[in-house]
Amino acid sequence: MNYPSRSEAESACREWQAQESKVDYERELLGFEKRTKFEQENPRPDAAFWDDQIIDWEKQKLAYASKTIVESVAMSSRYCQLEQENSRVLGYENDAIKKGTYRDEAGKKGEWRVVKYFRY
Repeated sequence: MNYPSRSEAESACREWQAQESKVDYERELLGFEKRTKFEQENPRPDAAFWDDQIIDWEKQKLAYASKTIVESVAMSSRYCQLEQENSRVLGYENDAIKKGTYRDEAGKKGEWRVVKYFRY
């Protein structure tokens, strides 16, 4: 099917994407993510860098970042990508996410493949 405009093709793809429910999976935070999370939850004390408060805060941050912290992430098994040069929106799907076998590890993320075309 051809859509009369790019915006209608994009809208149709977004509707198709929304038909698939999101899947939750667990992932471990990376070191920089843990440090950022700590800084958001524990603002740096307003003191000189040599102050004991700052030294303690840095130690707490390092201890926090050394822990295993897992978060739950909702991920869709579908996404849309505009391909302007061919006047179409591509609908991608990942079977590993769809089937619930996706893991945030090498070789377990599945493959994204084009399964639908929204031409305009």
